[in-house]
Amino acid sequence: MKIHVVIFAVVYALFSASQAMAEPQAGWSGTATLGPVVFPKYVGGKGTEVWPLPILSVNYDETFYVEIQRVGVYLLASDDKKMGLGLAVEPRFGFSAKDGRLLQGMTKRRHSIEGGPTFDLDFDVIAFSVAYFGDLNRSSRGSSIRTSLYKPLVKDDRWEVGTLLAFDAMNSRLANYFFGVRPSEATASRSEYQPGKGISTSVGLNGTYKLDKQHALMFGAIATRLPGAVAASPIVERRQATTWYVGYGWSL
Repeated sequence: MKIHVVIFAVVYALFSASQAMAEPQAGWSGTATLGPVVFPKYVGGKGTEVWPLPILSVNYDETFYVEIQRVGVYLLASDDKKMGLGLAVEPRFGFSAKDGRLLQGMTKRRHSIEGGPTFDLDFDVIAFSVAYFGDLNRSSRGSSIRTSLYKPLVKDDRWEVGTLLAFDAMNSRLANYFFGVRPSEATASRSEYQPGKGISTSVGLNGTYKLDKQHALMFGAIATRLPGAVAASPIVERRQATTWYVGYGWSL
């Protein structure tokens, strides 16, 4: 089972319990839904998986937040909440030999929980975020710098839709762990390989449609393009990895 099933199921259970009460919980805002999420069995593979998962875009008093795969908290923020410095965590998923035909005989790569400081700026017309993440559970023992730009397209009483452009700058230790081939894993058809550092690029679209004051739909898709050296790895079947989701739930 993917690690995000456990992480987000716990958070989702808390929201489900609160929504079962007669009165909404003060301080919470956003949307909490459940629905199918389609994602690659491993980044770089052709196979896909579909899981019914919690899909969250919520915050508590604009301080603690859960945004799809990121969980974070602001430690310092401006009075208008347009600038914030905080901490966040995100998962990075590994693989096992059964996840793709090019992985046969490969050693399992453990999922990684990455986290560290974040800095966010919201200019209304566009939002900027940068984070420096290290490997907290010592899977890859690598690090990355993640930056993103988010532009709202539509925002009214019913619709909230925006686009995302993001970059994931992986250091060589991280890239080699998830996309490299160790000497012990090399075969006649799979040579030893170390891709070194690289920057993947992602573009996405996400949105929320409020059905009424209590219920909403969430939807989104994001496509990630691996850097050239990573895409050249003997275990990468496809340079582009796509994830999409749709969920139904509560508007907080």
